[in-house]
Amino acid sequence: MRGEWVKRACVFRTNPLALAPFGSCRSRRSAPLPSRRNSSLCPFSPASTTNDRPSRTAAQLRTRPVMSLSTSTVSEVVQQARGIFSKRKPSKELSLKDVQALLQALGQVTVSQVGLAKQAEEERKKTSANPMKLPFLDRYTKREPITYFHIYECADFTVGIFCIPKGESMPIHDHPDMTVCSKVLYGKVHVEAYDKAPDLQDRLELDPAQVLAARQVTDTVVSEDSEAFALFCESNNIHRFSAVESCAILDVLGPPYDSEEGREIAYYRKMLLKELGAEQGNAGPAAAANGDNGDVVVLQKVNPPSDYVVEGREYTGEQVK
Repeated sequence: MRGEWVKRACVFRTNPLALAPFGSCRSRRSAPLPSRRNSSLCPFSPASTTNDRPSRTAAQLRTRPVMSLSTSTVSEVVQQARGIFSKRKPSKELSLKDVQALLQALGQVTVSQVGLAKQAEEERKKTSANPMKLPFLDRYTKREPITYFHIYECADFTVGIFCIPKGESMPIHDHPDMTVCSKVLYGKVHVEAYDKAPDLQDRLELDPAQVLAARQVTDTVVSEDSEAFALFCESNNIHRFSAVESCAILDVLGPPYDSEEGREIAYYRKMLLKELGAEQGNAGPAAAANGDNGDVVVLQKVNPPSDYVVEGREYTGEQVK
């Protein structure tokens, strides 16, 4: 099962010399596959209480020896996720209460336990030495890819870590009929999330296959000092992660992407109502939404950006039985 959800959602490359855009559903034969305005009512609210070897095949990765660490924090995350997602009916919307124990387990995970202590320390030193990013230097700086460390996968959920370099972002995307529980392990990430607005969708007479009317419900910065958070099937499902500082995000995603079951990723471009009106050559959309506040946006379905790159890396932290 290792890495199967990745095939359905995107392409990862393990070879740094051959990168591929995240979001493509095609597999690359040349590269082996390594095994997302806070309000008090928003379900996003935090819970209270070795170097990669490009020549290594996916089959070899699957047969790697597994450490017996049934009491490890990473194993506890998997156990809590199994208790939630193995019992979940596809149509059931989970609540914050449902994922509370999983969020607490995520909150106990440290960078040392997932093999990222050295990387985290290096990134913190970089941030401390150069807190401000100078835009005019971008042209002389090699762009770093987003990286992904696969930890665990089964038919019900997957666990992994996304590392996003400072200034990079994961484009606006969705997780249809899926729940995402996340914990920032180091750094800071700007999270913006949107809910579909069916009332506006009808009023604006938009084709849902191409354009979605939505309201922004989350706009906040989350750091390693913040608690774990969740994005649900209906609430905060469409979202974007942007690295304010280089960051690592531990994700539990359930169930995994599966186009055959209707869980296929979609990417979006945010438009203001006046932009949509300009494209249509009239002021209809803005007028139709009269009375709504500035949180209203239109999300146009697009292909993933051509420069959106994710690179697979070998996970070296605590293993799971």
